[in-house]
Amino acid sequence: MSDYSDIAYNNVNKSFTADEGKKILSGNDDILKSALLLNLDEIDEELAELLIFNLTNQSGPVRELSSYRLNELIKKYKSYFQNQKTLDTILLAINDVNPNVVRFILPALKYFDNKKYLLNCLIEKIEALSIEVSNKLRRGKEQEHIFTKKCFKIYWSLEGIKYLITYAPNIIYDGQNIREDFNDLLKSLCKIEEYTVREKVAQIVNLLPVSQINDIKVILDKDENYFVRRVKNEDISGR
Repeated sequence: MSDYSDIAYNNVNKSFTADEGKKILSGNDDILKSALLLNLDEIDEELAELLIFNLTNQSGPVRELSSYRLNELIKKYKSYFQNQKTLDTILLAINDVNPNVVRFILPALKYFDNKKYLLNCLIEKIEALSIEVSNKLRRGKEQEHIFTKKCFKIYWSLEGIKYLITYAPNIIYDGQNIREDFNDLLKSLCKIEEYTVREKVAQIVNLLPVSQINDIKVILDKDENYFVRRVKNEDISGR
């Protein structure tokens, strides 16, 4: 541990050239990656690509630092992060097992131009997961940790949708009405056993016009869980 600390300390305030940064982010040295990410203030398109690469399939600290720096750097270098590969990686990162990674990713959604694509993919992911979670009740054999993991993914995917709707309210509409597939999805999620999923549905419902989701509101108003009802009954005046 002392060797690790010494190396980290000696590099945390070090200045790296662009070429050194690219080599480090392409490599496997987590200590140097962490030091570089903490000092990464100027990037080009290739460094942006490597930053996104390190959001997945890396150690927890590297993924977390990468998401933290993305949240900062995308504000200045927005154009570098609009490609398809980046969007698909962001969708994976939203379901990272480390909640801190997700919490840093979500505010960055504001800066992606193709929010409609992100929304569609998140809806499709939740639809598939909700079917698997519902089947648990019929099979009665799925291990509890697998069920919990899938509910975790639903929860954070819903949180992603909540952020997208907050940043771009119109993307949830088909003409004058809320998309039918999204309305049906929210309604089905009201039946999910895990209350935190239903609580997240309630938070999203609070962002939508009551006239568009009244049937869902009725269901949530009668939810057995106090926290779900509390969210649903928060003041929504002015909407």
